[in-house]
Amino acid sequence: MMRISRPGRRPIQKTMTRFIVRSDRRSRGISAGFQQRRFVVTGWPGIAWLVVAAVITAGVGCRAYRSVPETIGNDTRCVDAIMCDVDAGAPPEVYPEPPPMPMTLRDPEAFESASYRDVTLLEVIQIAMTNTQVLRDLNATVLRAPEQLASDQTLQLVQTDPQQSIEAALSAFDAQLYAFGKWQNNDRRFNNRFFGGGANAFKQDTHDYVFQLSKRGATGAEVALRSVTDYDANNATGNLTPSAWQTQWHAELRQPLLQGAGVAFNRIAGPAALPGVYNGVLIAKADNDISTAKFRQDARDYVSNVINAYWDLAFAYRDVDAKRAALERSRQTWRSYEAQKASNRRGGSAEALAREQYYRFLSEYQDAIAGKLIQRTQVNNSTSGGTFAGIGGVLAAERRLRLLIGLSIGDEELLRCVDDPLTAPIIFDVESLTAEAIRLRSELQQQRLLVARRQMELLAAKNFLLPELDLVTIYRLRGLGQQLAGDNSAFEEFGSMDYQEYEAGVEFRMPVGFRQAHAAVRNAKLNIARERALLKEQERQVLHDLVACVAEADRAFVQTETNLNRYLAAKDALDALEANREAGLPISLEQLLDAQRRLSESQTRYYQSMAEYTIAAKNVQFESGTLLQDTHVMIAAN
Repeated sequence: MMRISRPGRRPIQKTMTRFIVRSDRRSRGISAGFQQRRFVVTGWPGIAWLVVAAVITAGVGCRAYRSVPETIGNDTRCVDAIMCDVDAGAPPEVYPEPPPMPMTLRDPEAFESASYRDVTLLEVIQIAMTNTQVLRDLNATVLRAPEQLASDQTLQLVQTDPQQSIEAALSAFDAQLYAFGKWQNNDRRFNNRFFGGGANAFKQDTHDYVFQLSKRGATGAEVALRSVTDYDANNATGNLTPSAWQTQWHAELRQPLLQGAGVAFNRIAGPAALPGVYNGVLIAKADNDISTAKFRQDARDYVSNVINAYWDLAFAYRDVDAKRAALERSRQTWRSYEAQKASNRRGGSAEALAREQYYRFLSEYQDAIAGKLIQRTQVNNSTSGGTFAGIGGVLAAERRLRLLIGLSIGDEELLRCVDDPLTAPIIFDVESLTAEAIRLRSELQQQRLLVARRQMELLAAKNFLLPELDLVTIYRLRGLGQQLAGDNSAFEEFGSMDYQEYEAGVEFRMPVGFRQAHAAVRNAKLNIARERALLKEQERQVLHDLVACVAEADRAFVQTETNLNRYLAAKDALDALEANREAGLPISLEQLLDAQRRLSESQTRYYQSMAEYTIAAKNVQFESGTLLQDTHVMIAAN
């Protein structure tokens, strides 16, 4: 959810492309989980255990068990339907309706009589956040490299990655349920009675049932509770009874004491870690936070491009105003000299020069309305936030703005900017801007998180310098009887707890020299040194770009004042010449035409310098990392 609020008004909530940011998600359940081990159950209770396990698995597990026809039945109709489209070249499922044709230049009168929809910058940003599911740009990246664009599924894809997400890392600590049942009938002859239990013809029926629940802990311990039940009926002459049930309950613990032990290692590396391969919860959390910071960076770039497109359009309208005024002045001059030519008071050359000037301004006016398909102001165009291109064209700029904010390219109303560009001087506190940039820039946040990730990898790598020393202990209870339950049964003897067993041991393993472990430690240290060097260089680049943008804003403001004075001087010069001409005083035609050109150029340059100043001030917000905050855009966690 993106929230866009206006100063002094109640915040307006709009669904922003459903881009969901998981913020500061705690590593819950880190202490949960043990590695899978077998668990055995026997007898008719064993069958019951198997049924219960199947019900639990079907009810609690994935709903994919409903796809039995596709698995056991080998039903391939769904995949066959998909492959039909693949074989046919993947034709579209639905053909969209063609978009309405946008307004094109037929004559200036059509542009003058068009309907307009006045929009502010805040309204444009609100429309953009409401209508976008993909963070667009003006470089057609969606066609050239669609995998590079962020969308409203970007963070969800990271958070649901079955291999690298936090949930995937936590799954290594999930409790594991295991059930096993086996039934066997043996009927054979032996040449030696010893092998047949005292009989040459040996007949036997056996049942084996196993049920186990196991779990791995954050300390690396593996705990398993296991039930083992077996039934044996045979004709061996040494049997006390023809058949017998035996039931056992096991409690097993395996605790690493050196390598693989400890909460820190298991939270960083995960249970199945290898030197250089770490997939623990904390690593997944760092990766998730890096993805979140990258998403904020993409959102910032998108908002910056929307602002750039807005001021491109605002300048285009002002440029049209300047070209329209110049065209009207040249029209009047041409008609005046045309009338003098008709009355033989002037030569044809004067009328031709005035006519040439008129068509020159008409051409510029037409281009100012239509525009050309050339590069505009956009992120990473000379500067990180984009340097103002200063190219007019209302219709082209309006279409680009519509593309960015998700509106149809054709509409009965043209978007028209009503916000005025900046004209007041801004004094920037470079010291506070520097602190904000170091703290808030998404690129630096990502790199700092990567440094922290590398530091955790070094801690995990050092653990592999230890030998493996595991403590293994098992406690067993046994029961034996002709019946499984009832009098003189296996359960009765089991309940008496007369037969208890305990087993303990240690296992030791160590590679001589620890070649791989030492390489992993050296590699981790080099990674830390590299990432820190990159972080330092990134900070240097950010501060350089920030100060450069402040200097650019100062330059643009000075140019705004200078070009205003230039425009006023050109206007005064033209007004004086026009006054002399209307008074009948002799004037130079070339001087008059030159004054008209100077006025048109100075007016356009003045509007351009105001747009440059506005974009430069926006770029200071971009470089300091406060652009989203200053434009009242917030990325909130769902």
